[in-house]
Amino acid sequence: MTARTQSLQNPAQSPLIRPIAADDADQLRKLYALSLKNNREGFVQCPDFHGDIYDRAKKYQAENGTMLGLFTSDGTLIGFGGLKDKGQERAELCNLHLHPDYHGHGLGKRLAMTLMDDAEHLGYGIVELHVTVTQKSAIGLYKNLGFRETNRKVYEVEGGKYDTLFMEIAL
Repeated sequence: MTARTQSLQNPAQSPLIRPIAADDADQLRKLYALSLKNNREGFVQCPDFHGDIYDRAKKYQAENGTMLGLFTSDGTLIGFGGLKDKGQERAELCNLHLHPDYHGHGLGKRLAMTLMDDAEHLGYGIVELHVTVTQKSAIGLYKNLGFRETNRKVYEVEGGKYDTLFMEIAL
């Protein structure tokens, strides 16, 4: 157990989930870059390929979605995830990332469940997502939460091939 994860054994120090704010932008960018680097087969490696992650957070928040951060008691960002409006009462659960030191403590599940609750409160009836097949733990989490597979497609991007699974759940 690392010093970072040791504090998670105390429920009083349970990480806080709240919307990403402007003061979080630098931490968000750093954690996103680390997450990409740690999963070279799962993601295009350029952090700005889809645009700046903080700009995406602001866009989701402005368009009936959200970007939530998972923070330690000292304000350190250890995870984040977003909801993106897809129209027709559908939201996309996207950009779910957790610092590797915090894997295995149920925090990704907690964050995903909070995002799903937010989707329901925002009026969405279906949450969809896509995940590369190399991300076995993430796929297991999504299946455990009740997501079902709907499609599969291989994307060729920047010289890499990304076998991608599409999943959804009705709320």
